[in-house]
Amino acid sequence: MFEALNLDREEELTYVALLRVPSASVAEVADEAGLPPARVSRSLARLEARQLAHRSQDRPVRYAPTPPDVAISALVNERQRELDKMLLAVPALLDQYQRAAARADPAALVEVLSGQQASFARFQDMMAGATSDIMAFDRQSADEGTGAAELAVEQPVLERGVRCRAIYEVAALEQPERLPYIRKLAALGEQVRVLPRLPMKLIICDHRLAMLPLASASDERLTVGVLAVHPSRLLDGLIAMFEDYWQRAVALNAALNENAGRALSSADTETLMLLCTGMKDEAMARQLGVSARTLNRRIIKLMATLGANSRFQLGIQAAKRGLV
Repeated sequence: MFEALNLDREEELTYVALLRVPSASVAEVADEAGLPPARVSRSLARLEARQLAHRSQDRPVRYAPTPPDVAISALVNERQRELDKMLLAVPALLDQYQRAAARADPAALVEVLSGQQASFARFQDMMAGATSDIMAFDRQSADEGTGAAELAVEQPVLERGVRCRAIYEVAALEQPERLPYIRKLAALGEQVRVLPRLPMKLIICDHRLAMLPLASASDERLTVGVLAVHPSRLLDGLIAMFEDYWQRAVALNAALNENAGRALSSADTETLMLLCTGMKDEAMARQLGVSARTLNRRIIKLMATLGANSRFQLGIQAAKRGLV
C-alpha cells in the first residue's frame, strides 16, 4: 500500500499497528504488528524521521501515530515535489544522452517505427510526456474517421497547460463530424490554423522529438511505419518549416470560440470560418448540414451584414473585425 511513499513492508506494518494502538510501547506495537521488537524499534525510528510517528517524553517511551490524513498527505506532497524535480531534469539529461548517442552512432538520431501499434504507442508516450509545446500538421484523409481519438489524447495535454498549435489541411476539415472535435480542442486552448495544402503529416513535441510518416504524401494511408527524429539539424529544419507554414496559415481560433458580443450567430460565424479555409461550397454545405441554396443565402446575408460586395471582400471584412 505504501510502496509509492518509499515505506518498506515492516514500516507499513508498524505504522498500521500503531494506528490500532494509538499510544503504545515498542513491545505493544511489536505484539500488534506480529514482528520482533528490535525490528519494530528500527521501523519506529524511521517512521519518526518521516514524521509518521512521534514519541512521548514519558518513561517507558510510548509512541503515537501522526493521523493518516495529515501524515500521508504530507508524504504524497513531498513525493510529488521530488517527481516534479525529476521531470524538470529530464530535458537536460535527455539532451546529454542524445548528444552522446549521436557521437557514438549518428543513426540514433532517427528511428524507424514499423507498424501502427508501435507508432501509436510511441505517439501516446510522446504526448503523455509533453511539457511545453506541441506543433502539428494535420492532413488526415476523409476515410480516417472523426476526431474522437485525437480529442482523447490531446485533452489531457491541453489541461496540463501545454501549448498546442495545429495547422489543418482543408481536406481534413471536410471529414464528417470532424469540425465539432476541432472546436472542442480550440475551446480547450489549441491554437488552430488552416491552409489549403500541407506537405505531410507531422507532430513535434517540446522541440525534442518529431514524428512523420515514412510513406510519401500520396500514400500516407499505407502503414509502412513512422520516422521519429531526435534533436538534430533535421529536427531543426522540421521546426523551421512548421513555423514558416504557421505564419502563412489562416487563424481560426476566434471563429471557433464564437466570441461573445458579436452580432453574428454561431451558424454565421461557422460559415465565415469555413469560407476562409477555401473549402468548396459543396463541402461547406455538408459540414454545416444545410443545402447549397441555404448556404448561398447565408453568404449573401453575411455580405450585407459586413458591407461586402464579394466573397473576397467578405473575407477581408471578417479578418478586419477579428471574426476569423
